[in-house]
Amino acid sequence: MKTYSSIFLLILISIISCNSPKTEFSLAPIFSNKMVLQQAQSNAIWGNSAPFSKITLTSSWGEQVITQTNDSGSWDLQLPTPAYNKSMNTESLSFMVSDGNSTIEINDILIGEVWLASGQSNMQWFMNQCDGCVINQDEEIKNSANDMIRMFSVPQDLTGESIKFRKWLSANPENTGSFSATAYYFAKNLHNKLDMPIGIVNTSWGGTRVEAWMSPQKLNSLDETKDLIPNDYSFLGYQDFLKKQNDSIAASINEKYGYQMFNVPDWSEEKEIWNKLSKGWEDLDLNDRSFINDEYDDSLWDFWNPSLNNYNGLKCDGRFEAVFNESDRLLSDGIYWFRTSINISDLSKDYILQVEKGIDDSDQTYFNGKLIGNTFGWNQERKYTIPKNILKKGRNIIAIRVTDTGGGGGFNSPIKLYNEDGQIKVPFESFKFKHHGFISNGSNIIVHNYNNDELYKLDEEKRIDISKITPFNSPNGFSALYECMLTPVMPYGIRGVIWYQGESNVGNFHEYTNLFSGMIDDWRSAWGVDLPFYYAQIAPFIYEENLSSQSLRDAQTKVLETTKSTGMAVLLDIGEEYDIHPENKKDVGERLSLHALKNEYNFDVIANGPLYKRHVRKGSRIEVSFDHVVDGLVSDGPLTGFEVAGNDGVFHFAKAVISNDKIIVSSKKVMRPAHVRYGWKNWFVGTLFNSEGLPASSFSSM
Repeated sequence: MKTYSSIFLLILISIISCNSPKTEFSLAPIFSNKMVLQQAQSNAIWGNSAPFSKITLTSSWGEQVITQTNDSGSWDLQLPTPAYNKSMNTESLSFMVSDGNSTIEINDILIGEVWLASGQSNMQWFMNQCDGCVINQDEEIKNSANDMIRMFSVPQDLTGESIKFRKWLSANPENTGSFSATAYYFAKNLHNKLDMPIGIVNTSWGGTRVEAWMSPQKLNSLDETKDLIPNDYSFLGYQDFLKKQNDSIAASINEKYGYQMFNVPDWSEEKEIWNKLSKGWEDLDLNDRSFINDEYDDSLWDFWNPSLNNYNGLKCDGRFEAVFNESDRLLSDGIYWFRTSINISDLSKDYILQVEKGIDDSDQTYFNGKLIGNTFGWNQERKYTIPKNILKKGRNIIAIRVTDTGGGGGFNSPIKLYNEDGQIKVPFESFKFKHHGFISNGSNIIVHNYNNDELYKLDEEKRIDISKITPFNSPNGFSALYECMLTPVMPYGIRGVIWYQGESNVGNFHEYTNLFSGMIDDWRSAWGVDLPFYYAQIAPFIYEENLSSQSLRDAQTKVLETTKSTGMAVLLDIGEEYDIHPENKKDVGERLSLHALKNEYNFDVIANGPLYKRHVRKGSRIEVSFDHVVDGLVSDGPLTGFEVAGNDGVFHFAKAVISNDKIIVSSKKVMRPAHVRYGWKNWFVGTLFNSEGLPASSFSSM
């Protein structure tokens, strides 16, 4: 692999980093004990010290490198590493860095293969994300001890503070639960095949779009985004402007409608960060403090009446979409209050209030006016202790404030109270509720005083005014994650990148090929190397009817043609109809690893499933050819999902049969077929595979 260029120093100076400049001697947080360095190349090492200091790095494998800090105190250098050999397993590798006054020593280093893992929630998804969220997770974690697999996970934090406390971790029962499941299985398969250390740098954030992962310079160069941000834009530098703009809009809205506006407090689904931020949610006063009181009069609130609407995704009577139409984001997102009463006769023991599958996204839960739980995490189990000293004989009040910042929201499973003597089920129908505030662009809370009938009749002018709020300090801001999640680890020495993202770009699928190709080019420029880039095609899921995730899958496939050194893992066979996060992360990681093994390590393996090549009409039938057939095509059960259309473009279900390495497709409703497609739906289970068992991608010839 080529040596990383010194352009990093320019990046360090020109990009507004999420880390405040330091004058004391330090290394970037990613350099810690137990780190893995990429073998057989020069690796960037960087940090801070006093301006114009002499920096000397000495490694245990015989390298010494000297550099000098610039006038702001930043420094970087290139540390060569040898090719891996097994004798290194018995050595204790280390390096020391000195600025003449202080010395930093990094110990227990491994030299091997390092990959960057990134994307949204399906890459972020931990091995222990929740019970049953990853197939066979308990057994896998229990047996995961392997010091040759290590991971550094960048925390979801736009301030850049939390990363200072992160370290490299070895795979073992204590640590593996916090590893990205996809990246862990990728690393495990590489290690099994290569028999050398594998390091993963995981920087992922759920629910994020590709535009957040691109530099301002790249966004300014693309037709899809160049008119959306100013030429001098940076995410961090733009937040003060956005705040002032939103304050002005808020004042106008308040004057026009009497709404009150509040900022959504900072949040994180990572426990260590949430512990620092949770007080902001506990103290958040939305003129709703009285709702927690026993004596509050909720007689004007409606009872929760679920299952009024058909909706996609996770099914539970406590989901907001069970009452408000999910396509109406103004109402199916936002701040909701729930109140109910339960009777308790025995006051001698504590109770546990449990929502096993979590509350989407945030809750502050009160029992008889006392806060018993405060959590942010859309699928984290809620398990709150109700101390016996706040119990009352007879009637007790549960009050819960739920905040859904976007997408689906609400309770993911039933609520129950229990102790060793038994349990009390709390049906959703027993709750009275109030929609208390809108969430505008995930960043602002707009408190209203409408009842449900008034909400249903909300006029278009109000809706337009509310939507004028611009996301503020949002991970989906243009370049937000490039600056705050990628820059802190850029350009750490890596062999390549694995990527699992796209669900948040289904709505602008027509732009995704250019955006994603642009992002890959952007990252390669930042690293100064044409990094191999292997990505997962999004899995099928029952998106809203007006969305076309199959078109996003197609846009991902086209990147194989537009961008060199890329590979795609097809997941058409492992999707879950009502869960956008498939439990089968093992196949995802292993399919990504096949591309690395074949292209980077010269293994004789098949990495691709069948991809549409061309079709020809033969009478009333269409003959479809594919690339990556290997020894032939096979089906898993009946071969379904094929459709044909004539020149009118109207598709009809078709019969499909395998003929050697081709598919013959026909329909009695289309005598002169011109077009063919397969798996062209949001939700579909793949039935076509090659002889290696890898699924074909969905496609459309039109």
